[in-house]
Amino acid sequence: MSDSPDHHCPGCGAAQRAFLRYPWYFCRDCLKQAVDGSGRALEFGNVSFGGGFCWRYADEPAGVMRVCLGVICLIHGRPAYVSEARFGGIVAEPATSPGGIERDYQRLTGQDRQPPPG
Repeated sequence: MSDSPDHHCPGCGAAQRAFLRYPWYFCRDCLKQAVDGSGRALEFGNVSFGGGFCWRYADEPAGVMRVCLGVICLIHGRPAYVSEARFGGIVAEPATSPGGIERDYQRLTGQDRQPPPG
């Protein structure tokens, strides 16, 4: 049992389990509502069992997947950032939420690494 408070999905208000790394995230049902700016439905997944993030348009064949770090999309009309969760799986956070986009930027630029002692 966690000492952290539960939170509610920013899309539908459903109660969610709290995760310190993802303090504010969309539930799985809302993630299925993700669309691009023109309203075209999106789907997300992991590249392999070892991880990696990929996405495709829902109306494309299952084998068509695009690999990237994350996608900015709309969930219930709200800007969201969807990416790979730390230990696999997919996480969707409001684009204004602390964390998501900044974590990937830090990873890309090497700013997530600790400086050498000295």
